[in-house]
Amino acid sequence: MDGGMGGFLIFAVILFVFIVVLPIRKALKRRRDAQDTEKVRGKNEALFRSMFPELQPYFHPERLVEFAIARLGRSWSVKPARWENPPGFPAAAVAEIKADERDRERIRLLDTAGKLLVDFTFEKHAEGGALRVGKGKFTVDIRKPPQPRVRYWHPDREFKWSPSGWVFKTPVADEPFESSSSSSSFSGSSADSSPAAARFVGLGGAFDGGGASAGWDDAPPRGSTGSAGGEAGSGAAGGLASDATGDSTGDSTGDSTGDSTGEAGSTAY
Repeated sequence: MDGGMGGFLIFAVILFVFIVVLPIRKALKRRRDAQDTEKVRGKNEALFRSMFPELQPYFHPERLVEFAIARLGRSWSVKPARWENPPGFPAAAVAEIKADERDRERIRLLDTAGKLLVDFTFEKHAEGGALRVGKGKFTVDIRKPPQPRVRYWHPDREFKWSPSGWVFKTPVADEPFESSSSSSSFSGSSADSSPAAARFVGLGGAFDGGGASAGWDDAPPRGSTGSAGGEAGSGAAGGLASDATGDSTGDSTGDSTGDSTGEAGSTAY
């Protein structure tokens, strides 16, 4: 009798652990992971705002994906056109579009009062679309809609973006600074040859499956690389790693041949 009762109690405890304790622990872990991801996302956005003030507040890469998809879905014409409420630019009431040289369009964004907000050029690209703003150039890759990518080249600093994370390249460090999923503070690495190298926490790991140094073919060999990838987990990192081949080949065959002369040291459109 006592043996049967003891066995029942053991079974009840095991059942309680599987039905109550483990689901609660998993829920708490998911909550902590979500909070950590949100913190990292905030750090990435703060880095973007501080490192690229010339792009604020209109040229966030996520917004540019919206704009490129919508623009490429519209007809093209050599005649000037007005586009009301252009996607990707919520502050703009109208986009004035005028054909520019070399199959580019000059686009002027106006607010509701008709005041100029910003202007840039847009053109079709093998990966989707390209925008030129001052000395900088965006390449918007929309070949894989669930995982769009945006690259930004500037003579002084660059970045790559996807919904999973960021990779930055700046003259701040001589070696890549990349995310660490196990730490939220800056730390060195035995592989870093320069004392200036630093690691930044970020969202989703590094592009090209393992670092920022593998895919900067758009730019001349200057500065250093960096990333703010990070703590979103193996799923995000795996998604980026799976696209490594497409990204590196797309960079080398697409932008490097057509833009090496136009971007390096030139601001002309």
